[in-house]
Amino acid sequence: HCVALKWGFVGRSVLVGNALVHFYADHGSLARARRVFDEMSERDVVSWTTMVDGYARRGLADDAWRVFCRMVVAGGQQPNEVTLVAALSAIGQMGLLALGRRVHRYVAEGGLGGSISLANALIDMFRKFGCKSSAREVFDGMAVKDVYSWTTMVNVYAKCGHLESAAQLFEDMPRRNAVSWSCMIAAYSQANQPEEAVRLFKKMIEENVEPINATLVSVLPACAQLGCLDLGRWIYDNYIVSGKVVLTVNLGNAFIDMYAKCGDLDAASRLFAEMGERNVVSWNSMVMAHAVHGQSEQVLHLFEQLKGTGIVPDEITFLGLLSACSHSGLVSEGRRYFKEMKMGYQIEPKAEHYACMIDLLGKSGLLEEALEVAKGMPMEAGEAGWGALLNACRVHGNVEIGECAADKLVKLDPSDSGIYVLMCQIYASKSKWDQVKMLRMLMRDRGVKKNPGCSSIEVDGKCHEFLAADVLHVHSEDIYAALKNIYIHLKLEGYVPLT
Repeated sequence: HCVALKWGFVGRSVLVGNALVHFYADHGSLARARRVFDEMSERDVVSWTTMVDGYARRGLADDAWRVFCRMVVAGGQQPNEVTLVAALSAIGQMGLLALGRRVHRYVAEGGLGGSISLANALIDMFRKFGCKSSAREVFDGMAVKDVYSWTTMVNVYAKCGHLESAAQLFEDMPRRNAVSWSCMIAAYSQANQPEEAVRLFKKMIEENVEPINATLVSVLPACAQLGCLDLGRWIYDNYIVSGKVVLTVNLGNAFIDMYAKCGDLDAASRLFAEMGERNVVSWNSMVMAHAVHGQSEQVLHLFEQLKGTGIVPDEITFLGLLSACSHSGLVSEGRRYFKEMKMGYQIEPKAEHYACMIDLLGKSGLLEEALEVAKGMPMEAGEAGWGALLNACRVHGNVEIGECAADKLVKLDPSDSGIYVLMCQIYASKSKWDQVKMLRMLMRDRGVKKNPGCSSIEVDGKCHEFLAADVLHVHSEDIYAALKNIYIHLKLEGYVPLT
């Protein structure tokens, strides 16, 4: 650059100027790139495109769009395919659908619709806005489609909640790569269909497609939800230990979460300790892991360690802290952290944080204070808040506050059987059998049925799911025989069920 300046090439040579703009933009030094760009006496389409693309790639969408507009209006240059792809990226970041549609019309009227990269960029932009029909229109109009076109369209359907259409398009793909598989696995995982996510992952392995980072990040939450610890361990050994996939921070966080939710806190702690780089999500994963297992001392210790790293805790961190305090009945600590969250870190508590405080106070017998918290929230207490209070009333047998909480919950969801069941338990604890009978009649009149309980367990690498009162399972007779045996042993140990 210094030599080019000395010999006067920057201002006079478009080629040299373009090379310098590209160099600085490619290395993230956009201020220097812009300085060189502004010093150029002549600019061609490459000059403008490099600047637009540089801003768009760094998330500076407004700057990218301003340069693009200046190019078209004052620069006297017609944008090419690469310019328009960068402009569409900026539009997607800005969230301005109307501008995107204008560019779409420009592409169609300018005869640029035959460009695969431009069509892909349009599909991706419409995906960001959730415009399924517009994306499909572009997709169907493509004479030639590549694997990215198909994958992006699958992603569009998945984002819009049309999982069947996404799956059908995935099956119709003439060729799939690891990104395509990862996209569909993520769609199932995010749509709360963990069984399908795991099934597709296993099919991917059977077809000898090597998973990538995104694949594992998508399938591990499904493993966690199903309790497939053996599969999670196999993934770690096969792809991380072997070095086939690099353990990034995000992937490490996914493994920690999976181990913790599957009950292997030792493995989660080991991996956390071995991670060379951690972010707030890493710490939150460990905080939540110990909180869920009621290990409040470890949670409080982790929080003190976190503060020493310089990483700023977020709302999830405090949710874990308050949850841990609730599990262990640490009222004074819970109050302190709730205050620290607001005053020390300027984090406005959400409904979930208030629900934790209600749960903490309620479980500790401070039902009046818990009720005041629920009533004084800046937002509706919702099912989580009133549900926590109702459960606390069940624990302490408080009929009056329990009825108040139940009334709020019934207004939110009259079909929720759990409300009626908890109130029946509260009435039963006080021998109010007439009210129990009345509630059961009310459930029958309203057509409210208790949802069957569901649990899953992994045996020999296969996840088995069980539903209460299920008679369709192929091993139903064996299952109920085993349950009967367990129940006999429980009775011998003095166990008495609540209902």
